[in-house]
Amino acid sequence: MNYARWFIENTRGIRLNILVRILAGLLQTVLALLVVWLSKMLIDDVAMTGTIVEMAIQALLIAVAVVAGVGIRQVNQYLANKSFIKKVAELRLSLFSRLFNRCLFEDNEIHSGDVTSRMAKDIDAVSETLAVQLPQVVVMTIQLVGAFLLMRWFDSRLAWALVLITPLAIILGKYIAHRLKKITLSIREDESRIMAKIQESVELNAVLRALQGERRMPDRVEELQDRQTANDIRRSRVRVLRRFALGCTFGLGYMLAFVWGAYGLRTGAITFGVMTSFLQLVGQIQQPILSLLGSFPSIIYSTASIDRLKEMDHGEGEQSEKCEDITTNDVLGIRMDNVTFRYAKGDREVVSHFSHDFRPGTKTAILGTTGTGKTTLFRLILNFIQPASGVVAFYGDGFTHVADKSTRAHVVFVPQGNTLISGTIRNNLLMAKPDASDEELQTALYTSCADFVFDLPQGLDTVLSEHGGGLSEGQAQRIAIARGLLRPGAVLLLDEISSALDEATEHELFSRLFAARPSTTMLLITHRKKVASLCDERLPL
Repeated sequence: MNYARWFIENTRGIRLNILVRILAGLLQTVLALLVVWLSKMLIDDVAMTGTIVEMAIQALLIAVAVVAGVGIRQVNQYLANKSFIKKVAELRLSLFSRLFNRCLFEDNEIHSGDVTSRMAKDIDAVSETLAVQLPQVVVMTIQLVGAFLLMRWFDSRLAWALVLITPLAIILGKYIAHRLKKITLSIREDESRIMAKIQESVELNAVLRALQGERRMPDRVEELQDRQTANDIRRSRVRVLRRFALGCTFGLGYMLAFVWGAYGLRTGAITFGVMTSFLQLVGQIQQPILSLLGSFPSIIYSTASIDRLKEMDHGEGEQSEKCEDITTNDVLGIRMDNVTFRYAKGDREVVSHFSHDFRPGTKTAILGTTGTGKTTLFRLILNFIQPASGVVAFYGDGFTHVADKSTRAHVVFVPQGNTLISGTIRNNLLMAKPDASDEELQTALYTSCADFVFDLPQGLDTVLSEHGGGLSEGQAQRIAIARGLLRPGAVLLLDEISSALDEATEHELFSRLFAARPSTTMLLITHRKKVASLCDERLPL
């Protein structure tokens, strides 16, 4: 039932398309049955007693019905492709948007390679079901019922004999479909792991070469690929078995119709026109049944993909009301009272009963070895994670507001390392403030010691490749700092932002930064004693 609800909800935007195709399918069925009826009349009546002109008119009517049916089929196919394309684009955008609502740093983190797989093959699978398979099921059912009723009108015994074959095919198809779903789910998971390994290898290419691990990673991918290939071959075998069994079942049905018709001709129970109509209708009964039995496994496959896509919905609870207490002009402090936090997969408390008051406008250096919870402290302030106990709150002149998603708007976070994306330097900067003027961009670049940008041949319009390719690590880091400084915020979180800078540039950076933002509350994670000495307070963890 959950799957049915999901399908119904996600037909928005293509429901009119689906309705038109169902109506077109109904018309196509009527035309197909009309061809059968006209063929019977041509053979039994017109050919025997009619004139040449009447035969020509009858043949012309059949030709018109056939051409119209083919035309409607092609229009239906065009509409199906159109709705498929629209649904793929819609689901992909929706999934991508939901990525930013997921809870971060939990035990159900999804690797980027897995996300890529879900946004490609899983979305294609469910879009095919939504836009193509489900409407086709309706049309094929209409065609099956229509052909059955017409055959029943000709000879009810033969009609029921053919239909009685169907349950056997359905039972067989259901058993095989269950096996196919399990195999398909395994294939999808293997594809995700392969994509993840490939993506990691591309990103860490230089590191792997330095470790002389060029072969180890391909070997791991090969193991996964071998397993996926084995599952693909298993699925192919099951599909062949399914087609063989169904082909035999319906081949026997066709033979039954043929023998029955021959016997009827021999005894005079039916005419040659009825015999011809029988054989046409057998195809019109068997073809929908085969299509339906082929559609059901595809729909079954898509349920595995739906399960994987629904996992992306986790974390919608991050939404919160707008913070009305805090304005952009406020000078904020942060008070952490008895805060404790443990990661879902962790075996210890990363932050344990921590309390501290980061007073408004102060500059605090956070010191400590790896694993003492420095970065976790930032995540708590940003509300990326929530404390197991204790309170994180922002305060100012006459108000206090517990940290939530809304308070994130007043916090500027600059992480360690190169966080630039492909595109121009200008576009990278405007991510923080889309309406920033050139003067604001220049000020931010100067404050972050990234004014070297103006010496580049194309300046702000210099095009960067992935991860800021074309710049040194230090240059990319300074542009990333400038991007953060463009955001209005009363709290500035800086995580080892000078790790790639030389001592002189580092000193100049913090001198300019402190001078430009004197009332901004700053928390700096650093291992540099000289940086810590510039701060008002040093907090060891």
